[in-house]
Amino acid sequence: MRLIYLVVLALLASPILLAPMAAAASDDDDEVDEEITSREFSFRAGDGVKIGDYRVELISVVSVMDGLIEVKVWRRASDFEDWRVMEDHRDASFDDGAERGGLTLTVIDIFDEETVRMRAEYRSDYGYPQKYVTERAMAPKNLPKLAVQTTVDRTDISSGDEVKVTITVTNTGNDTARDVTIQDSPPLSQFRYLAGYPPKIKNQLSPGESDLAVYSMVAVTEGEVNMPATVARYADSKSTIYSASSPSISIEIKPKRMPDLVLKVDPPVPIKRGGEGPINITVENNGDASAYRVEVKAEVKSDGKSLEVVKGSLDESFFEIPPGGSETYSATVKGSRSGSYAINLKASYQGDGEMIQKETAFEVTVLEREYKYLYYLPVLPILIIGFWLFRRYKEYKY
Repeated sequence: MRLIYLVVLALLASPILLAPMAAAASDDDDEVDEEITSREFSFRAGDGVKIGDYRVELISVVSVMDGLIEVKVWRRASDFEDWRVMEDHRDASFDDGAERGGLTLTVIDIFDEETVRMRAEYRSDYGYPQKYVTERAMAPKNLPKLAVQTTVDRTDISSGDEVKVTITVTNTGNDTARDVTIQDSPPLSQFRYLAGYPPKIKNQLSPGESDLAVYSMVAVTEGEVNMPATVARYADSKSTIYSASSPSISIEIKPKRMPDLVLKVDPPVPIKRGGEGPINITVENNGDASAYRVEVKAEVKSDGKSLEVVKGSLDESFFEIPPGGSETYSATVKGSRSGSYAINLKASYQGDGEMIQKETAFEVTVLEREYKYLYYLPVLPILIIGFWLFRRYKEYKY
């Protein structure tokens, strides 16, 4: 009888003892089920990703510059649906987030106007993300798409040069681009901006239509300059914002262009006393800018009579000599007294508002006067000796 009582007590106590164990086991199962995992994936606008019963669809890249995208997250066999604009590197919770059985999404990178990379956090029992193509992506789309091009009219730029910048925006899409604005690089310190800045284009561009803006600027400093990309922002018929940009441009600004005159002289060969000789003078511009108001002056170290200019002039002037250009002139001099006479040439000219001087020197030689009878002096002793020998010959003969 006592044994029966013990068995009954054991049966009554077993549910009480097993309940905590069952509860503990249940808690362990819940911890396994609620374990959070994260996965990264890339997809394009119009693509979707399956995560358990959740669906994540990339609607569009709103702005690459601002790091904004639009996504749609919904859950199969439920009323949950959430359309949202997300910002890169900021977590966004959907359906109360991963901690409560929903999703937590983060934009890691925006590659271009159609492709992004995301990270999803969710319960591990949802499995791996699986891509699919949405019905909206398979349907034909009417969307604007702008292409931006920025060009400069010259690449060989020196300080002080004027540069013309042209920005061309073309709608290559199949719908009208609305609220079009362009954001050019902020004024760069290496340039002084002239007419046309800041650039503006049409507010609306139809499919296939293009517009351009032109402005001018002057380089004011030397060095390497990087012109940032020109960004065009626009919207479609549903006011979704898009952006497009041009490649950046690198420009090297060289030192200021300056003229560089060189005086070249072709002096005469030594001239006889009382004779004449030509002098040819060439003025070359070896610089990369025009030389203006060129004045060449000659200084002859003579009394003015020993060596004088009898034809033409050693002085000359020119209004302009362009880069790589030259001017040639000549004069004829006469030497009245023997000797070597130095002549200095000085050229003064204007380049970029400042006066510059160059000079060179050369010599003109005048020979001594020639006396022809001097050539006969060596013959006279020979004649005398010959006459003496002839007389001696006659004397001995008789």
